[in-house]
Amino acid sequence: MKAAIYCGPHDIQVADVPEPEINANEILVRVKACGICGSDLHAYRIGLFEDSLGRPIEKGLIMGHEFSGEVVETGQDVQRFQVGDHISGGGLGGFAEYLPLEVNPNRPYKLPKTISFEEGAMMEPLATSIHAVGLAKPVEGETVVILGVGIIGLGCIQVIRATAGGCIIAVDTSPKRLAMARQLGADEIVNLTEVDPVDAVIELTGGERPVERFGARGGNADVVIDSAGAKASPNQGLTMLKQQNGRLVPVALFEDQPELDFNQVVRKQVTLQGSWSWTPDDYRRGIELVRTGKIDRKPLVSHAFPLGQAPEAFATQAKPGAAIKTLIKP
Repeated sequence: MKAAIYCGPHDIQVADVPEPEINANEILVRVKACGICGSDLHAYRIGLFEDSLGRPIEKGLIMGHEFSGEVVETGQDVQRFQVGDHISGGGLGGFAEYLPLEVNPNRPYKLPKTISFEEGAMMEPLATSIHAVGLAKPVEGETVVILGVGIIGLGCIQVIRATAGGCIIAVDTSPKRLAMARQLGADEIVNLTEVDPVDAVIELTGGERPVERFGARGGNADVVIDSAGAKASPNQGLTMLKQQNGRLVPVALFEDQPELDFNQVVRKQVTLQGSWSWTPDDYRRGIELVRTGKIDRKPLVSHAFPLGQAPEAFATQAKPGAAIKTLIKP
């Protein structure tokens, strides 16, 4: 079979590799679509987290965990799946024609056949957005700032609009992504290449401009979800928060470690809540939100490439502002 192999930063090679054999508790999946994740890009750009992101083979790693596909074979101990079932998530190695998946009580996840494979490949980042919003706990009447509106930030907008309400301010550098944020329900958009994002949020939320003692200057946002992962974004988020009891939820991974302004954390009594990945309940909830039409993931696919063009697909997703979600379709 063919696979896209990660051989090192900026080195994706498409080659023939042996088709995997499955164990008794595994299923063999014919991959239909697989998205390039932000964590895949961390490895692609600088080799960060590469040991955790792929299925090892002799030539390198087969990455890809945002996938969907069809079951073509089941191990003798597998009872929960049958040949022909559509599935999403639950393992690594989606940038290939086939991959083996271990079956446990939670993973992988069966997809209704009314959900397309393209939508199925975006369930994993949706579950990540659901997890972050669940930890942020926004309610009707609150203001939420989303720093970075890539696939996770846009998913957070979708989840808030579908489940919580409130005012949403989206901050990014990309006109393409900001336009999508507006389309999905952001009340305000801020392009940080045109204005100072902190000043803009202070203006939009009626916060205080003067610098006061102990770092109390700031906006009036109730929640900031940081899906940008930029070196400056956590401190920008802290300054955007209201004077007491705001919530900062970082959901991004950082290539350059920020220096967090703990004077603001202390002075504003900020709740700092990291958000990592998702739970099985988050994943199932995402499937249900898409199945019922409360969330539409189709507009988020900006590019799709065949497996043979995987190097071009990675280069496209890695170009700032060029893509929202790039899928590889074996």
